Amino acid sequence: MKVVKLSNGVTVSVREREDLNSVTVSVWIRAGASYETDRTRGIAHFLEHMMFNGSKNLPAGAIDREVESLGGEINAATSYDYTYYYINLPYEHGKRALELIAELVLNPLLSEEMLQKEKPIVLEEIARSKDNPQEIFAEKFMEKLYRKAPYRFPILGFEETVKEFTAEDLRNFYESLYTPERITVSIAGKVESEEMFSVTEELFGSLKRNSEVKEPEEEKAVTVADEFTVTHPAVAVPNVLLGWRLPRASREDIYYEILDSLLSSGRSSLLYRRLKEKGLAYGVYSSYQNLLLGSNFYIVVITDRIDESRKALKDTLQEVLSISKEEFEFAKEKLYKGEMFARESGEAEADAIGYALTVMRDKDYYEKFFSDLKEANYKEFLKRVQFLQEEPLTGLLLPAR
Repeated sequence: MKVVKLSNGVTVSVREREDLNSVTVSVWIRAGASYETDRTRGIAHFLEHMMFNGSKNLPAGAIDREVESLGGEINAATSYDYTYYYINLPYEHGKRALELIAELVLNPLLSEEMLQKEKPIVLEEIARSKDNPQEIFAEKFMEKLYRKAPYRFPILGFEETVKEFTAEDLRNFYESLYTPERITVSIAGKVESEEMFSVTEELFGSLKRNSEVKEPEEEKAVTVADEFTVTHPAVAVPNVLLGWRLPRASREDIYYEILDSLLSSGRSSLLYRRLKEKGLAYGVYSSYQNLLLGSNFYIVVITDRIDESRKALKDTLQEVLSISKEEFEFAKEKLYKGEMFARESGEAEADAIGYALTVMRDKDYYEKFFSDLKEANYKEFLKRVQFLQEEPLTGLLLPAR
């Protein structure tokens, strides 16, 4: 991969892939839900919607229609630490993909008229989320796990905040956070680097916008042992969740990724063998969530044998604390193969590179993944997983009686 920084501060990366017949062009902005205030909860996600409602040079829907007519796809996503927009097209349309995504991201109208049309759509999305027990459960987990970091608020925001958004609110958020030094253009596919850099310079190099952004406060990696319960009529089988708060995302994430591989990667994983295979759970999985202000690790068990599953899970976590070096190396090998498979996709590479350069501000977070994995030390791993001895945050998702 090749990376350059334009004179105005925009970062551009190109990953040439001669084995592909497509190109992914994505624009990443360090501007997610973490940068909202109490009055503007949900505005990062709302702005993502509004970016598709017309630009200075193209009416609403025109970019979507052109991308589809060229045989591609266009979409976007908002998270806590970032928002990104992407276009996938056949490789011969790489330049046009850049032109279209630049028009989308750099020239949005953000009109009052379109804002009023978009509000019912976003409010409906919030209402639907309340009908989804898994979303409610996940939001409650984040609310309980974090005491200071803005991750305790839902990305969609609240009905009462979204209703009050104005076009001025959107423009203020956009102009303060969609600034050159917070933007990365990540390109992966069958392209020629110098051509892509040249076109990107033409399109993004003239952006001049400065603002002082107060970065959210990082939260210390301390898990407060607590328990919460969510009940919902749509729940058929109870879920048990155990979660721990961890340090902010860094290249040390590799140890938590290995832990995730050890616990829940395939039928050979510990959780599968100790719970699913023995009939104690219908499903069980773990996940590491790498976040800028404090990460987390959690395990979910889908079971109607709650007490037995919790005991088996506790025993399994004790087993991890003294896992053999052979099992550790096997977990590393599974993680290696999984990442190799994931990187076959140009879109996945553009995403991973965009995250590394925009959120982590460290290209080595992506480029040195495999060397970090190879060098991951067994004794260091045993130290890193000691948090499993701490009392976790425990959540129960139960059928409503």
